[in-house]
Amino acid sequence: MIKMISIIVPIYNVEKYLSFCIESILNQTYIYFELILVNDGSPDKCGEICDEYAKKDKRIKVIHQNNGGLSSARNAGINIATGEYIAFVDSDDFIHNRMYELLYTNARKYKSDIVMCNLLKVNESEKNKIEAYNINIEAQIYTNIEALKQIYNRSEGINFVVATNKLFRRQLFNNLRFKIGRTHEDEFLVHRIFYESNRVTHIPVAMYYYRQRNNSIMGSPFSLKMLDEVYALKDRITFCRKLKLPELRHQTEFKYVVKLISYYFKVKKEYNNSYFELNKLKNDFSKSIHVLLFNPYFNKKEKTLWILFIIHPYLFELYVRKKSKYQING
Repeated sequence: MIKMISIIVPIYNVEKYLSFCIESILNQTYIYFELILVNDGSPDKCGEICDEYAKKDKRIKVIHQNNGGLSSARNAGINIATGEYIAFVDSDDFIHNRMYELLYTNARKYKSDIVMCNLLKVNESEKNKIEAYNINIEAQIYTNIEALKQIYNRSEGINFVVATNKLFRRQLFNNLRFKIGRTHEDEFLVHRIFYESNRVTHIPVAMYYYRQRNNSIMGSPFSLKMLDEVYALKDRITFCRKLKLPELRHQTEFKYVVKLISYYFKVKKEYNNSYFELNKLKNDFSKSIHVLLFNPYFNKKEKTLWILFIIHPYLFELYVRKKSKYQING
């Protein structure tokens, strides 16, 4: 029996790219889908573009809401989704015309709760970066725990964290939603949704095209919003500790320490009067130090330096300024 997919597109201030994104979805060879366009209070003509497309194609539903951010828009789409599977496309990106045929076929073949393909980064001006489709691609199958261990696999084109290169069984969202008001929203969700799945399938072919925009949140210079990545990693550490997943916990702790210290000095350098953010980072780190000291991914010297960081960040900075590990550029 053919199952329907709910494709959710959160939209904000992307008038330049929106039509190309929508067309890449409407041109899918897999036609059994509903397209949920969520106009997240966009100040340009995106809302009008959405309404015009809805008049042309009955598969399209449009939600107009006050600006609440990416997570809020995705959640609004999830709330009205009727498909057996859910997918997400960012409104400035585009997809291969056989992407959902590939993902759905493998979801059924392997009885997977999550199926993912690779991403390909494209320049802002690129429109037709199409990789040849090969029906004989060998899939990689993971249990939920095996998939969790792949979170930090960031080989070229492979991204287990982001939501946009995946097809999810809708039941996975029965008790899960994206964290509102946060950037790095995928980092907050990925470990939870993988854990809830029984089987995850990876198809190693790039069929999602991720546009590199200079003015996007992730393409912009450092901002305080990026500290959410640190807090997402802290949340994952707690998650792994509760579920007794030591290997993933140690990997996450490693990334957490490196990111926290790096971002601490970025905030200090680039933001005046940032005492609240700096104190919060240092206090969060201090509260975790007794656990982090047992992490085998760090050596004794590094752990000693953490104590120096807690006691006197300035002396720590002087000592490691030229070390690449913490990326302190002063």
